[in-house]
Amino acid sequence: MFCKNCGKDLPDESQFCPYCMTKFNTETKIEPQSPEKVKKNGKKLPVIITAAVLCVALIVSAIIVVPKLVKKKEDKGGSPLAGETLDAENAIAQDSQTTAPAEVKIMPENDNALGLMNVKLRNEGVELSDIEKLIVQYFDTDYFRAPYSSLQRYPQVYKDAQINFLCHITKIIESNAEEYTALVEYEAYKNSEGFYWETGDYAVIKGTQSETRIMEGDTLYLYGKYVDVNTYTVDGKSYTVPTVLVNRYSYFSEYDRVRPMYSMEEIRSMAKYIFGDDIKLRYTKYGDVAGSDYDYDLYEGLYYTAELDNQSNANFTKYLFFAGYGGYIIDCKSEYPVERNLTFSADFEHFYLEVFDKSLKVYTLECYDRDLKKIWSREFDQTTSSVIDYTKDHIYLVANGSMYIIDAKTGENAVDPKYVGAKSEVRKLEDGILLVSHKSADAVMKTDLSGNVLWTANLSKDMTEPSAPEDIPVVQLIGGNYVIQYNAVTNGYPDGTYTAVITPDGTVDFDGEAF
Repeated sequence: MFCKNCGKDLPDESQFCPYCMTKFNTETKIEPQSPEKVKKNGKKLPVIITAAVLCVALIVSAIIVVPKLVKKKEDKGGSPLAGETLDAENAIAQDSQTTAPAEVKIMPENDNALGLMNVKLRNEGVELSDIEKLIVQYFDTDYFRAPYSSLQRYPQVYKDAQINFLCHITKIIESNAEEYTALVEYEAYKNSEGFYWETGDYAVIKGTQSETRIMEGDTLYLYGKYVDVNTYTVDGKSYTVPTVLVNRYSYFSEYDRVRPMYSMEEIRSMAKYIFGDDIKLRYTKYGDVAGSDYDYDLYEGLYYTAELDNQSNANFTKYLFFAGYGGYIIDCKSEYPVERNLTFSADFEHFYLEVFDKSLKVYTLECYDRDLKKIWSREFDQTTSSVIDYTKDHIYLVANGSMYIIDAKTGENAVDPKYVGAKSEVRKLEDGILLVSHKSADAVMKTDLSGNVLWTANLSKDMTEPSAPEDIPVVQLIGGNYVIQYNAVTNGYPDGTYTAVITPDGTVDFDGEAF
């Protein structure tokens, strides 16, 4: 229709003209559409026809496709549930989905990963995050106490070995924002009264700067990797001496060799990695550990207590972290004769709670995820001692004289247990499992990846029974050989520190006193 006042083209149902605001009544005559309007509407006809054709095509497609897709689903063993509607879009989407590949299960005979106990900070090919590097360092106690003469005379034996020693900083050779190089006097120290114990033996240490920098005159307990014997010129004087890459150090105390190696922030980061952010960390105080009368207050900075805000899980309320060399994490509820210790798994996404009841002779191993959810639990009866190593896929445990290879995901035996006798150390190698006993006969044993014995080797001395951490033999893989340092015993009495070098085929190349 058209407005009689201004002549504008309007919709037929218009009650007024929006251009001139003229109102119409019901008797208003509706003018016939102009030829131009008819032509304009005629242009819409092909569009309408096309849309109708498309609608018909979609309906036909749905009638044909949907039954075929439903039949395909039924042929695969599925059927629509009662009340289920399946439109074309959903059917096509379901048909196009691909099933996720099933996780490949690694069998023990194919698990050639190195056990976590053998992973070292400076191993070639080791790729770890910062928190994973910290965890590896924290639990690592594989450091030799090597005599200076041996480092000079037998560099091929100690090359790439981890060693620890006391040293006095003689000269800072180079220092920048990132790194430092220093000349040190090996096994020398200066006490608070100014007394200086000299040895005349020198080494060069190289390390990464920390917040607190070392200075000339400092005395350190140093832990690092032996590189080789190299020649340096310092203040015009030539030194041909061992070179050591520093992993960690603590400052010397003439009263106590146990000094903090880890800061509060480092302990806090590990505690949060296990328990989450909702914790409180503080220095451990007297009474924190059940049944202990140890005065932790005397060692500020050496022990920390992490207490969870959420106390609803009885297994995880309060834990003690040791900040010295040979770190450990114990449940503050541990009370003799029950020990409760935490350690990390090789994937760093789970951790293990070890519970050892010495009176009942029962060892329990439990696996938890980082939400503190228990994944599985195993008990081992008649167990007076246990040693453990693990890869991402398997756990290698010696308990009650038997070696168990356990599926790390389920806690079930991956192979039948093998009797191997009491052991003081177990190490998962790339091609087998190395076991160490404190008895000289068959002191070292190697099995294949499934636990079948390949060879045994005798040593010249018995070892001290591992009743304390310092009694546990130190095992390192150096130049393809197995190097073991142990506290020797003759007729029940200490007989010095010995070092044994054993080749991959079980030949004892060397077994003698290290000092």
